[in-house]
Amino acid sequence: LLHGFNEYGLTWLRVAKELEQDYDIIMVDARGHGCSDGIASGFSSNLLVEDAAGVIRALNLDRPRIIGLSQGGSTVLRLAAMYPELVHSFIFEGWGDEARGGAIANSEGYQAWVNSWLAWLEQLKTMSHQERLVSALPQLLPTTGGSLWPEDEYVPMVEAYAQFDLDLARSSMQLWASTDKDDPAELLQRVTCPALIMKHAWAFPAPGTQPTLREVPSEQPHIRIVYFENTGHLIRRVAFEQYMSLVREFLRAH
Repeated sequence: LLHGFNEYGLTWLRVAKELEQDYDIIMVDARGHGCSDGIASGFSSNLLVEDAAGVIRALNLDRPRIIGLSQGGSTVLRLAAMYPELVHSFIFEGWGDEARGGAIANSEGYQAWVNSWLAWLEQLKTMSHQERLVSALPQLLPTTGGSLWPEDEYVPMVEAYAQFDLDLARSSMQLWASTDKDDPAELLQRVTCPALIMKHAWAFPAPGTQPTLREVPSEQPHIRIVYFENTGHLIRRVAFEQYMSLVREFLRAH
């Protein structure tokens, strides 16, 4: 399981618990996240791919099935395109409109939010565990309706934020807005293994709307594309049951 920036990787434990009875689960912290090294030695899409390939080789994994969320989805897409011998199949959760994502990253509103988020992260490093749990309450995302999450999700989320590399956090906006990226559509054309692509719109869902799924035509028979309506980027948080049903169906088939 590969996650993206911490604000998007908040429900991995729940997904892992759902799958652990049928699969051996390995959860990988990307560089700059969790207990992995920071980014002093560099950070780029290619480095993340080499890190993932290194994990697979070091653990002698035989072409694992990989789920990647957000940045983790981009990593596994590149991994499957560059090293097809290492990947049996994969799920890319959170494929959004790259052009729209860049526009959001460059907007005044997003930049103001990032600056306040960075200030909070810097303070979080100096707090006790109890202080962190209180401090993180205003950071809950809109999809939660302002209610506190279950303890086994909320507490790991807060500690994950506290472990997040501040240098990576400070450069995240530039990384997201950068135009120096591989074309995901071109990379997908190079993929030869089965894949499930979960697409979405960037905006948070409007109040009262219900998440729905629709199939998107694919030119590659081994690639399945499903668009999640009314979820925004946080697909599993908003539509967990539909998400897990789709994941289980794909993993059983591939």
